[in-house]
Amino acid sequence: MTVMRSALLLVAILAAIAGTLGDSSNSYSSYRLPKSITPEHYNLRVYTHLGDERGFIFYGRVAIRFLCHEAADSVVLHSKNLTLLEQQITLHEVSPDVPQKASREMDVKGVEYITEHDYAVFHVSTALRKGARYELTIPFESGLGTGLLGYYRSSYLDKRTKQKVWLAVTQFEPTYARQAFPCFDEPEMKATFDISLAHHERYVALSNMPVNRTVPVEDMPGWVLDEFNTTVPMSTYLVAYTVNDFEYREATTSEPGDVVFKIWARRDAIDQVDYARDIGPRVTRFYEDYFHQKFPLPKIDMIAIPDFASGAMENWGLITYRETALLYHPNISTASNKHRVASVIAHELAHQWFGNLVTMRWWTDLWLNEGFATYVASLGVDYLHPEWYSLEEESISNTLDIFKFDALLSSHPISVEIGHPNQISQIFDAISYEKGSIVIRMMHLFLSEETFRDGVSRYLRRHAYGNAEQDNLWEALTEEAHANGVLPDFIDVKRVMDSWTLQTGYPIITVTRNYDANSAEITQTRFVSSEVPADRNVTDYCWWIPLTYTTAKSLDFNDTLPKGWMECTNGTSNGHQVKVMDDLPDSEHWVIFNVQLAGLYKVKYDKTNYRLIIAQLNGPSYDAIGLLNRAQLIDDAMDLAWTGQQNYGIAFAMINYLRQETEYIPWKSALTNLNSLNRILKRTPLYDIFKSYVQYILEPIYERLEVFNVTRKPTDRLDAIKQLTLIASWACRFEVGDCVDRSVQLFARWMNEANPDANNPVPIDLRPVVYCNAIRQGNDTQWNFLWRRYLQSNVGAEKIMIIGSLACTRQLWLVERFLQWSLNSTSGVRKQDATILFSSVSRNDAGFNAAKSFFLTRADEIYEYLSPDTSRLSRYIKPLAEQMFSTQEVQELNELIRKKTALFEKANQGVKQALETAQTNSKWAETNINKMERLLPML
Repeated sequence: MTVMRSALLLVAILAAIAGTLGDSSNSYSSYRLPKSITPEHYNLRVYTHLGDERGFIFYGRVAIRFLCHEAADSVVLHSKNLTLLEQQITLHEVSPDVPQKASREMDVKGVEYITEHDYAVFHVSTALRKGARYELTIPFESGLGTGLLGYYRSSYLDKRTKQKVWLAVTQFEPTYARQAFPCFDEPEMKATFDISLAHHERYVALSNMPVNRTVPVEDMPGWVLDEFNTTVPMSTYLVAYTVNDFEYREATTSEPGDVVFKIWARRDAIDQVDYARDIGPRVTRFYEDYFHQKFPLPKIDMIAIPDFASGAMENWGLITYRETALLYHPNISTASNKHRVASVIAHELAHQWFGNLVTMRWWTDLWLNEGFATYVASLGVDYLHPEWYSLEEESISNTLDIFKFDALLSSHPISVEIGHPNQISQIFDAISYEKGSIVIRMMHLFLSEETFRDGVSRYLRRHAYGNAEQDNLWEALTEEAHANGVLPDFIDVKRVMDSWTLQTGYPIITVTRNYDANSAEITQTRFVSSEVPADRNVTDYCWWIPLTYTTAKSLDFNDTLPKGWMECTNGTSNGHQVKVMDDLPDSEHWVIFNVQLAGLYKVKYDKTNYRLIIAQLNGPSYDAIGLLNRAQLIDDAMDLAWTGQQNYGIAFAMINYLRQETEYIPWKSALTNLNSLNRILKRTPLYDIFKSYVQYILEPIYERLEVFNVTRKPTDRLDAIKQLTLIASWACRFEVGDCVDRSVQLFARWMNEANPDANNPVPIDLRPVVYCNAIRQGNDTQWNFLWRRYLQSNVGAEKIMIIGSLACTRQLWLVERFLQWSLNSTSGVRKQDATILFSSVSRNDAGFNAAKSFFLTRADEIYEYLSPDTSRLSRYIKPLAEQMFSTQEVQELNELIRKKTALFEKANQGVKQALETAQTNSKWAETNINKMERLLPML
């Protein structure tokens, strides 16, 4: 015992000694940087070679000034895929009086690399002193790769010279700044940056701030160095720079002090920047007013990059976009393309406050960036285009998506604990963006407009240029809500919102009316779409639910303030309560809960209430029920039937009323749900009967809309245009009316044009439908004609639409060749579009088997092609899994994933969700196909 005590004492003494020196090698085992050192300022100089005699490389040096909070014998920071020129590394103590002035030089005795965590550890001979400042200067070099991460190269073909032109650009979120320069690559480690970019004078360089001065580079004829102004304090993932030969158009400023706005694109696409140039400044002013906070930088550059992995990136002052997310061509882009451009620009500009000005402490709260930007962007788009009526459509669209996705057991909480940083890219998903946005909308509606705006402004003021967690936002909103009397004192925002952000899934409430007492009992449980294994407990989940309702007597579908709350307390079994609501109407009048889908929850009623609702929907005044609630009733009934909690009779009775529905949103809800059945039934003998049912539902709306009527008056309403394209797409797929014939004829007319690239008789918004159906009905003649249009097209959105249309072919050899081309960027399909091509093929009737076989046999090749961002592998599995329902198919997929575990490491979250989807389909088919056989002929 004494020996053991002595040994333990020795260990304790050694640990204490190590502690005084701060970070011993033990601390290198953590994926989080030690807190003993924080950066204050970076001076970064980068030289970029774009295919000259030195090839594609970049090199430079970074001088990092940092503060030492504890004594330490090493400096630990991030560096990945960089060669550090160790002999030239220097470390100086910085004079406390003049921080810019280096004083005593320190000896760096060696650099150790911890590759598991991307660490470079600089060991010093003399311990760094607590409270002292130092400057570490590191020369580095690396290659400009094509992996769309870090500092990488992209290219395009110049139409005039027919030459390939190169450019270099950064993508640092979440953890790729370390691949461009050594840095403290964590969001909480904010610092200021002086950036200088050296390049050949034929190029232009951009960064987060305006250029301060440009000077020639010594000993490099024809080269210049652009020195940019010092940035505000910011996280490394928001640093950005690019070297390119693009042109720009500047927005006209309307008021003194307005931000200078420039939109950059390759010369051949500069005619597509005007829409962005118009709306960028307008939505920026909207946010300045909405958040009571001026945009803090003097300029914003927005640039369209030919190869870009995500939709866009909110780098402060230099926002990078995929071409389809920034460029808009009025004669070629569809109304949906325009909406996407508006949404993405509004989203990225919202980030300038939510994410850039106030940044999450760690990636656990990524949703605070993404969910908030998604929600606020919908307000921004509504401000820009009130004539679109887009706010309701975006809300329902996001909610329907999440109802499906988040019903999976393999979903995850909004605020998700992140372990190793290689997990971060997987949470850039529907939960962070769409569910995050929906719960913020819910909060906005139960807090009221004034409380929401003032609370958010308070939060931004309090944490400007710093970092925050979700609790900081809840605190600011609670202060405002209690001051305004919007929330009772016993409810605070944290208590409510934690139940939505820290738990996976969402609730379904069961409303059981007591018609004698004019009351209802309400209970809640988690809604799950798959079978719950014996070892999983979903009954312990409990949410604070804002209860809203209206009745056949009051018909108030505008009041979204809660009439009561379902609370979670520890005093009852599992924290659940039965909530009783009084003052409900008599048995002649229906009740509908969750007005305007203001809360993220589903509702199940008793049979009598369903009967009353169905009678209202199928009668002449169906529209007495609010628009969003018509969509909600269909979605809830279909989901309850899917999980077997209710029979399909009620769901189809809801859908039948659509024969008289004229609005888009209920149709979107119904067809989204019918598509889940279609994916399975299209590969069964029941398909003919199902097809007849869909034709019966669609015929009246197809006739009423006169889809192909070219003399129709144009409309500004986005929902009307989306409805037209949705109905046309379904009508053609299910051979309703003359849809297919008209599509084929229009396409043939286009093929007969003398100059098809200049003259296209197909109405812009119907092009996706017409092209797809002409390709489906045609052969290689039509396919090759459209492929030539793809190669000729200069508009990113049109190219994506053509990829989707080419995937509609029924010619197997064309499908297989197209899939091959997706892994070869010399074919004309860009690497960023490979997943779009694959999912388009796999969702088409003739393409599913070919896509499945392609994936199963070539998974390794796909993995190599996508590297380093292999989290995108889940985009291959998901569209396949959605359509799988036979035991054999599910086994095949399982087997592949089991055999090749390493391939799916960075995509494991998406893979789990895909497998669960396939298993749920399988269970559904087993239970329901016989029922459908009996039910469909009766409808």
